Amino acid sequence: MNKPDMKNRKENPILSLVFNIFIPVMILKNGEKWLLDYYHYFKLDIQSFTFLIALIFPFAYFVYDFINRKNINFISILGFVNVLLTGGIGIFGAKYGLTRISFILKEGLMPLIIGLFLFFLSKLKKSSFHKIILNEALFNVEKIKTNQTDNQLTSLNKLITVSGYYFIGGFFISSVIQFILATLIVTSNPGESGFNEQVSTMTWVSYLAVLGPTIIVVGKGYFDLINGIEKLTGLSKEDFINS
Repeated sequence: MNKPDMKNRKENPILSLVFNIFIPVMILKNGEKWLLDYYHYFKLDIQSFTFLIALIFPFAYFVYDFINRKNINFISILGFVNVLLTGGIGIFGAKYGLTRISFILKEGLMPLIIGLFLFFLSKLKKSSFHKIILNEALFNVEKIKTNQTDNQLTSLNKLITVSGYYFIGGFFISSVIQFILATLIVTSNPGESGFNEQVSTMTWVSYLAVLGPTIIVVGKGYFDLINGIEKLTGLSKEDFINS
């Protein structure tokens, strides 16, 4: 019996939500009250220490996911970088004179930069871009490309590229939504009272606000891609989508 491919093991969505959203939000909203009686033990101020504890959980999940699935996927890398940037602003922002604008710009610019990076990748290095969209965790790429003529492969590449533009569009939409939400929600500067709680609110509100439009746009791209592959190859969905 073949051993399961660790790279293709599916992520546990419930575990991801708990470690990346639920626990950090609860700590950021209530951590200062929970730790108030012990603040004199901390070398960091209590707000920074609370922020540090909250960030441990998404960082721990990133490490766990990498060890468990033996793979750092594109989304995991983005989450990891986001944790580092958020942590840097929250913990060291007051020390270096950073304001709420730093956090707002981070929220809005990060998905925009990612979207632009993917767009230029689609123009300059199409093979790498196509591997992100038609990735082996979701698709049986070998089966899709086997016995295809040059014309069919050309049509397939066009399908992947168009689907990729929908994927990129999801990041652009996310950028606009997160910039607006961060401007409205985060009114305190790093180190000020209320900053941690506002960041926690931003975390879950932006997750819900971005999720719907992104699923619609990205889902449309993948829906067209899957239907296009069916028509092009004669395979059914069950034949080329990894279960």
